[in-house]
Amino acid sequence: MLRRAVSCFLNQTYQPRELVVLYEADDPATRDHLGTLNEPSIRPVEVPALPKLTLGALRNLSVEASRGHYVAQWDDDDWHGPTRLAEQIGAIRANRKLACVLSRWVLYDQVTKAAFLSGTRPWEGSLVAERNTVPLYPDLPRGEDSCVIERMRSEGKLVGLDSPHLHVYIYHGANTWERSHWQKNLLPFAQPLTPEDTERVKSLLWL
Repeated sequence: MLRRAVSCFLNQTYQPRELVVLYEADDPATRDHLGTLNEPSIRPVEVPALPKLTLGALRNLSVEASRGHYVAQWDDDDWHGPTRLAEQIGAIRANRKLACVLSRWVLYDQVTKAAFLSGTRPWEGSLVAERNTVPLYPDLPRGEDSCVIERMRSEGKLVGLDSPHLHVYIYHGANTWERSHWQKNLLPFAQPLTPEDTERVKSLLWL
């Protein structure tokens, strides 16, 4: 998953950009792989393995470590289209907002090999925002990004972008949210893609 996330980052058309990669001290595989890349735009940040940090705490550390005007949530188990940063930052500037989320994205079930077009909502994992406007994430193991998106939405900071081709959210069986969340909260509002489009999605994901 890390290799795909790094590849998606390196393929971005937007410049300049950096990828802040947080990894735990007991994860030498990630540290060693990042060390082989010889890519100055990728910055590894080691965090203690114990005590275990929540996802909210890790997101705060990544924002703090970033140096750009904008930050983007870049989960390593998703696929990000090469123009994702450019299009979302373009939407922020065109609409004079401070942040952008996708209103739809593609869902891929790696267990059943099925792909879907999601329902319409502000998808938290697609956040791109001016760095200084992102509130602190709550110290939660999951659901932390929903709190941040809701606050930014209520403050009028968000613009939605209906460009589902920019992001594929992947269920692989070891996600933060269990399969019941996928089945109850995502699939009932999604539309299955055709077999041809599903194959295109799989090819993007190297599956």
